[in-house]
Amino acid sequence: MISVRIVDIKGLYLPGFPDSTAPPGTTRAAGYKPGYKSLDNRGRVYINRDLDGQWAKNTQLVEITVEVTSSEGELPEGARIRWSARDPDDPSNERPEVHPDWAATLDENDYDAAGDYVAPAEDDNEGTQDRAPGWEEVEGYALSDATETSASTAIVGARSTIRRHMTDIAGDNLIVSAELEADGIAEAAGDETGIMTLWRRIDVEYIRMESAPPVPVEQAPAHFEPVFTQLDFTEARAIQDLQHMALDAGTLGEMASRFVSEHFEHAGDPGWFCLIAALEPHPVPEVRGDLLFSGSVTILDGGEGERRGEYVEIPGAHPEASYVTFRWDGWQMSFSVASAAVLDDPPRTRLWLAPHDIQSQFTAGDGSLAHAYERRLFFFPRARRRDGAWEPPGYGIPARVEADVRGPGAAYTAGMSPTIDIGPARYFAGRTILFTHHRAWWDPEGAQPRRGYERATLHTIVHELTHAFGMPHKCGYFDYRQPRRTTCCMNYRSHWMVDADQQLIPGTDGRVGNDLCGRHVKETRRVRLENNRGLRWR
Repeated sequence: MISVRIVDIKGLYLPGFPDSTAPPGTTRAAGYKPGYKSLDNRGRVYINRDLDGQWAKNTQLVEITVEVTSSEGELPEGARIRWSARDPDDPSNERPEVHPDWAATLDENDYDAAGDYVAPAEDDNEGTQDRAPGWEEVEGYALSDATETSASTAIVGARSTIRRHMTDIAGDNLIVSAELEADGIAEAAGDETGIMTLWRRIDVEYIRMESAPPVPVEQAPAHFEPVFTQLDFTEARAIQDLQHMALDAGTLGEMASRFVSEHFEHAGDPGWFCLIAALEPHPVPEVRGDLLFSGSVTILDGGEGERRGEYVEIPGAHPEASYVTFRWDGWQMSFSVASAAVLDDPPRTRLWLAPHDIQSQFTAGDGSLAHAYERRLFFFPRARRRDGAWEPPGYGIPARVEADVRGPGAAYTAGMSPTIDIGPARYFAGRTILFTHHRAWWDPEGAQPRRGYERATLHTIVHELTHAFGMPHKCGYFDYRQPRRTTCCMNYRSHWMVDADQQLIPGTDGRVGNDLCGRHVKETRRVRLENNRGLRWR
């Protein structure tokens, strides 16, 4: 009897096993364990990493070694190892927590043209390899007869080794088997790996101002596991307090970008994001904006094509008007004022309304904002604008409706992802800031976090780090989980969601959770971070 046994796989990582190569102050979620071959189907192979786990663009591979033993002591002359590779089904859509409405998005190959589930289907990897065929010879173990799915290697000293290059999309997977290839052998036991899955490994530099309470970074990685991304946070590095990052909202973007550049030590290092726990973005009013008008208004529209919009008029001169809240049929919805024009005869102010934008058809891109927000829907009180088309009903608000108009108030940002400009293009750049002294989270009188601080900041962490992958906000969808309770963390709490016809679903505001929708999960898997110029991963 001859047996073939896989004894080692370099480049394969076991979740929960310590990684001895982690930088000081970093604990990684998976490590190389000699002899581990993913029989539990949990093994990770990192995208853009070499066999030692170091950054190597367009490189993702494993090196597999087998040991051959024979009860008769010697192997037949000319015996070799025949390697075979197959692409198993992506099992993520069959997981019990995945809502049926999202299952086909995660793995459409398991469904027929009508969208009905058929069965798990193999050969569903989406990525490409950096070499074809995907086998590479290891010195001393001559490689021959290589095709995309199989190859043969020499046996030397009862061992044989080969390298297998894998595809470059997170969630792609592979099983490799090995068996003896020799004339006159009637019985030989082979061996195979379990499912080896492609993951990204991202180190996150965690920076915290001295007076900023800790944020729950230890809870964030679980929300990226459906994306097959391993986030490893460093220990918090304390920096000096800066109560306000900018003087006002108008200068915040520039000042925040400059601040990150000054403190992100691993900026430009491949495989690194950063998260900064700051205090406040800028001084803000302590109270809600002044009530400028309350009463009945008429919603009108004007303009053409992509410039068409809706407006209301209120008596008096109110150029400072900031937002309008409509009340109808038990519903309430607010719109920011895009522009205010004071008119005469009679004296009145025309308030053009900023629509609610939805990015429901986004795709994985190059990290640029232009790509993330290329396809957009705009919802007004009484219509949806798609490209140049103007289509009722929007929010279905009556033409004559009760409204409150208020001036600038205490609303301001709780988190942001400062971008980087390269030429005419603007890019997400793996940089995230949380403002921990936001009044919704922080009690200034008690100088302590409010109740629910961890849950609220976790949502913002996941939201902003998803931007780091070039993903847009406001998809308009529920999250991927069942039973259906919460909406995708990339939405705004104040907006309604959209249905399969891209129309609004009444009453779906205020239900934002901490998980992604199925579309964000799928498209984030497809992102090739190495092509994002804003990350500057050299």
